[in-house]
Amino acid sequence: MPDETAAVAPQDNAGTSSARIDLSSVELLALVSMRSNAATDRARAMLGLPEDGLDSPLASAGVSSLLVRQLATASQGRLAPQGPANVIARTLMDAQEWTEAIGTTGDATNVAAVVRSADGTVLFEPRPYNVWNVWPMPQDDPLPVIGARFVEATFGNLPADRPFTGSVRVIDDDSTTRSAVVTVTEDESWTLASGPGGELSTPAPTAPDPTFHILASSLA
Repeated sequence: MPDETAAVAPQDNAGTSSARIDLSSVELLALVSMRSNAATDRARAMLGLPEDGLDSPLASAGVSSLLVRQLATASQGRLAPQGPANVIARTLMDAQEWTEAIGTTGDATNVAAVVRSADGTVLFEPRPYNVWNVWPMPQDDPLPVIGARFVEATFGNLPADRPFTGSVRVIDDDSTTRSAVVTVTEDESWTLASGPGGELSTPAPTAPDPTFHILASSLA
């Protein structure tokens, strides 16, 4: 897998740290297993996490790791995430919007999930060995813009093979979905398709846009 998609790292903004934190899959499983609701169900699906409870062996391993790393404390059998892990847990449990962004060329793919609650926005990018780069994102940036920035970074980091496909899918709290897909063909022609749910329009030619702002614009 290529180098981390560092271009998605946000600038500092009021009330938000721009520092990345790395979490393992079992640590994320422990955080989403703290509460069972529609938001955590959506997070499990988007992050590919099993439906294990907090007492399962995998989630227990995640709890142990969080405790050893001082990202959580435990008192009277209750897990209390600390610092950045607390922000991530609260965002996952109270999320109202979700976005999936993907960039693909040849056999190389970069994918990210963005989760937003009223208090925070977090981008999750899977890395090798079941590790996740977790980035806090600016709260006032629309999710399609964050997704388009990720696709732009992927376009710059992945091999220059063609075709390249970049896509952004936005999911609202009522499960309404909107998707947009840009394809760069072998002859460097660009096409755009978008639509609600999985019903994309017929791909139409569009001007080259290495910023992929056209993805965000079509989802606005």
